[in-house]
Amino acid sequence: MSTEAPVKTDLHWIQALRGIAALMVLFFHMQPHWDMVPTLSWTSAITRWGFSGVDIFFALSGFVVYRSARRSIPAQGIWPFARKRLLRIYMGYWPVLLLIALTTVFVHHAPLPDLKKMVFSTLLLYPNIWDNWLQPAWSLTMEIYFYLWIALIALLPQRHQIKAIACMMMLLAAWGFGWLIADRQGVFNGQQPLRFVFTGLGIEFLAGALLARAYDRQVRFFRTPRIALPLCLLLMAAGLGFGSLSPYFDRVEVMRAASFGVMGVSALVLALTLEHTRSTPPAWLVLVGDASYSLYLLHTFLLDASGRMRMDLGISSPPALLLYMAVLPVVIILLSVWWFRWVEKPIMKAAL
Repeated sequence: MSTEAPVKTDLHWIQALRGIAALMVLFFHMQPHWDMVPTLSWTSAITRWGFSGVDIFFALSGFVVYRSARRSIPAQGIWPFARKRLLRIYMGYWPVLLLIALTTVFVHHAPLPDLKKMVFSTLLLYPNIWDNWLQPAWSLTMEIYFYLWIALIALLPQRHQIKAIACMMMLLAAWGFGWLIADRQGVFNGQQPLRFVFTGLGIEFLAGALLARAYDRQVRFFRTPRIALPLCLLLMAAGLGFGSLSPYFDRVEVMRAASFGVMGVSALVLALTLEHTRSTPPAWLVLVGDASYSLYLLHTFLLDASGRMRMDLGISSPPALLLYMAVLPVVIILLSVWWFRWVEKPIMKAAL
């Protein structure tokens, strides 16, 4: 009788990793709020790297989407796959955008953005964070773009798909590093030609797709936790450490992929390795992972609302401010879980 731990098909560690990524982004945006409280301001040394939760999301998305595309597109064509993925994004995004619009008009009595910004933001046509009405939506624009890549790759014979993914990753890396060498200052100023067409962030997404193929082929590495887990932790630390050397590792996509992207992909490998062990993640973290899309979309809106509420209530004394800021992330998580259960999930069920 084999003593090897059975493989868990529900991929609970993947959901837990979603939760961790969403919490990282939340606490990154908590930083300016917590900086107002001396007792909490020290956390900025950790939370300042929380934006790299997005890099985890890109790797996770590549893993999940490629597995889906590989099964559905050869059998059903591109449209059912594209319909499902687009509904998944827009049916979660539009209700949050509607909530923001209604709150802007009827609660804050403030003007809406100009028509172009509203239309482009609604359709997710802005790949730049500062152009979006809801700033975290820039990553959704990139996601849709990456889905197109995966759909085209999935149309190829399976024996050619890995080669296509690898070639695409090398093309993106060559384009990014090539311009970094040819026009360093221009790249640092955000003036790289075809910056969003050949974005280095696509390397993270495609790396997740490669891991999906390796995992489905039951590569032995995932079943050797004594080797995989320490190596993944080492690579995660190296990626974060490398990315901390310069602020441009956040701003230049190919540099970000080479640092925080390495951390994100390593975190994905770690989660996949844990799926082959008997350990299970905390149930609350899996729940946060289930609600991670809602948390990701709602948290900046809720943080803004919390700032307005704090001013209206006149919370300024150090003890009251400390309590308010300490409880705030818990409230945001609970509201996001509520939104997931009673808004996002029913809408997704009806749409899909």
